[in-house]
Amino acid sequence: MKEDKKNIADLLAEIESLKEELYESNSIVNAIKQGDVDALVVSSNGVPELYSLETADYTYRLLIEKFGQGALSISRNGLILYCNEQFSKLVGLPSEKITGTYIYEYFTNQTQFVSLIEALRYGITKHEILLKSDNEKTFPAYIALTDLEPAVEAIGVVITDLTEKKKHEEALIRHQKELEEKINELNKINRNLEEFIHVISHDLKEPLRKIVMNTSRIDGSYFKEADTKAVNVMKLSALRLNSLVDDLVQYSSHTAQEERTEIDLRTIISEVIEDFEIIISDKKVVIKTGKVPIIKASRVQMRQLFSNLISNAIKYSKTDIAPVIEISQEENLDTEIPNQNAKFVKVQIKDNGIGMEKSHLLKIFVIFQRLHARNEYSGNGIGLAICKKIMENHSGNITVESTLNKGTTFNLYFPTL
Repeated sequence: MKEDKKNIADLLAEIESLKEELYESNSIVNAIKQGDVDALVVSSNGVPELYSLETADYTYRLLIEKFGQGALSISRNGLILYCNEQFSKLVGLPSEKITGTYIYEYFTNQTQFVSLIEALRYGITKHEILLKSDNEKTFPAYIALTDLEPAVEAIGVVITDLTEKKKHEEALIRHQKELEEKINELNKINRNLEEFIHVISHDLKEPLRKIVMNTSRIDGSYFKEADTKAVNVMKLSALRLNSLVDDLVQYSSHTAQEERTEIDLRTIISEVIEDFEIIISDKKVVIKTGKVPIIKASRVQMRQLFSNLISNAIKYSKTDIAPVIEISQEENLDTEIPNQNAKFVKVQIKDNGIGMEKSHLLKIFVIFQRLHARNEYSGNGIGLAICKKIMENHSGNITVESTLNKGTTFNLYFPTL
């Protein structure tokens, strides 16, 4: 009988022990589920062993701690329950001094916190605010709030420092303002230039016309030879000045604002050839037009461009050989110009004329630069300067290759459509 009672007592004691182990096991499982435990100490034969539990929750909390933005959890009344290292850096205080304070203590306008919580009720979660650090220095910040209820009675807060972003924005606004001032200044200069061109093309040409007209009416029958020569020099000088004024007005009138349309360069070249029909016939000029592209450009400026280049090729032809001018597109359609991202199509205008020395190649596109005496070749040294300006207006480029007594090739680079 005594032995049976002892067995029952042992059995009850064992049951109680199993209950305690079961309770402890359930507590551990629940703690793991809720993310309250990161490691366990298990005793095996009296030897404690540490087991780390790298749960998803642990990884998440580690991520928040290493986050590049300030992260906090707060109660609905603003009490800070947790803050990460980045927020500590932003306000210049250790996390242990921040926890237990209120988030609005770091606002420059503390009443703004009530508005943020009220807005959260209507789904408005993101705002720009001004925060202050421990040394009372203020900085702009972007704050995003997330209501964590009902899972947790708290609000998640992410704060981004906008100091650098604001500096960039202010610099951009400042540069934009400077650019607008430069544009206004440029527009003013352009208006002055237009007025100046008007003066040149009207007021200056009027006395020139009168000089030419009246010198033509002078009866030189009773002049001495020296007087006749002087009058002729005066007349020729007036005519040359009149031509120079026309060229200057033409050079100044080519602007980048003219309308751009799709243009077949073959049509432009044909029109220019018709304009030069008489001189082409007189000099027996042969013009060979190969494949040329369709580009987006100003029709007026393209006609001026090819007119100047074809005229230049005819003017500087050899006296004993018929001029041959070849115009064609280089087959490599995606030619690249150094230091530019755009793709270009290249058109060449090649002649068999007198050519020029390499030392002169850089001079020919400069306004008023002449390589020959006026009694050798006519012109004011503006034609090729106009060509360069037209190509610049179209975001393109013009270059030249030449060999003395063999001919010249002009390369035109047009942006592809």
